[in-house]
Amino acid sequence: MSDRLTGELVAPLPAVDAASWLAALADAKSMLANLAVRRGATGPFRVTDHDVRATLGGEAGDRAGREPFAWSTRTARRSLGLAAVRMLVAGRARSPVEGVQARLAESSLWVREGSSSASQLDRWLAGLPSAALAAVGAEAVTWATRLWCALDWSAFAAPPVVGRDRWWDSPHSALLALRGRADVRTARSHLVVLSGPRRTSVRAELALVILVESLRARGGAVPGRVVGWWPDSGQVVRVDPEPAVLTLGAEAVALVLAGARAPVRSAA
Repeated sequence: MSDRLTGELVAPLPAVDAASWLAALADAKSMLANLAVRRGATGPFRVTDHDVRATLGGEAGDRAGREPFAWSTRTARRSLGLAAVRMLVAGRARSPVEGVQARLAESSLWVREGSSSASQLDRWLAGLPSAALAAVGAEAVTWATRLWCALDWSAFAAPPVVGRDRWWDSPHSALLALRGRADVRTARSHLVVLSGPRRTSVRAELALVILVESLRARGGAVPGRVVGWWPDSGQVVRVDPEPAVLTLGAEAVALVLAGARAPVRSAA
């Protein structure tokens, strides 16, 4: 799996017609500007891949959308696992177990000292009994081990950025923001670790990453591809940057904001 997944991340990007890309980007910006203005009277809205999945993912998405967020072994494993992988990439940990243990120790210290670095996750961890904390740690170790072992980290020309989600704030309204989630970022690609079943909304979820990167880029620069990977099954889906993907991402945002439960056009 490491050769296949790493190959997807380091493969050359396809050529993109500059005029078509800039036209699609302008259309996406125009659509988002209209959405931001219309959204203004109803309060803030932050669109994430979770929102796209809940709106477009059919039955599985409907179930996910009905569940309010709460910290659990499942929801905490990504944050803790990414921290462990960052330590491994930086050479500050020798194994996923050591990395997760270091992050948990850091969390406990921050809460005890009242540090401004302590997050909601840290405060939740501080309130867990020992057995529950061990379960959270074990889940995070599994998550980190899968990601760490899935890639040939020596194949990247520069150390990848691990676990840095990026936001785009609408210049037309402070009420609208879009999040592009990625677990590993290289100069030419973004890896998103997926969970749950294979679903029809996955391309729209990944298109949101390309949309956010494109909106943040200067001069209409074309961002890297996005690779989605299910560690449980080893399945991979790749979305290359192309004009149709910008349209797909913008349409997905529009459907989320409209609360629609309708199919979205594929960027095949």
